[in-house]
Amino acid sequence: MHENNYKKIDLLEGSILLQQGELQKARSSYQQTLQKEPENIEALYGLGIISQYSEDYAKAKEYFEQALRHEDVSSQLLNSFGIVSAYLGDTSSAIQAFEKAISIEPDFLDAHKNLADVYVENGDFDKGIQTYQEILRDHPGDVETLITIAELYHEVGDISSTKYVYEKVIKIDPENTHANDQLKHIETA
Repeated sequence: MHENNYKKIDLLEGSILLQQGELQKARSSYQQTLQKEPENIEALYGLGIISQYSEDYAKAKEYFEQALRHEDVSSQLLNSFGIVSAYLGDTSSAIQAFEKAISIEPDFLDAHKNLADVYVENGDFDKGIQTYQEILRDHPGDVETLITIAELYHEVGDISSTKYVYEKVIKIDPENTHANDQLKHIETA
């Protein structure tokens, strides 16, 4: 019983340190936890996040893979795994991870956005646009997604659609600097 409390204190300390941005101290705390509990999901996930923040995506992916061997129904873990997989160019693993995260938690907005981003970045614009449209169907006021769609319209030269979407953003968020600046640019071009 006493040992379990000690393990929780180590992990809690690592989580608190991570939240405070104390990456090295958090890493040390998580590693101590893993010495006692090699399959501790939270410690593996924490080390993966620290590696991701440090831009060591290969190491982050290893930690996330280890955690997923023990817990493959965590949408947050799957999303993080998908992100580092995408950074490493492993598009197939990224897409599978995001899709599984969404199947577990259909309202997980970040996983939807990450999936759409991966599709677009890898040239599958139709699937990317379809995924963005699904996001807007469920979250019509999501400014970030609207701005992304406006930028995609602008990339393909559809200025009237670009303008329409930026106007929609301004109706939702009148102080949105990016949308206001882009509309001014469009109107003066």
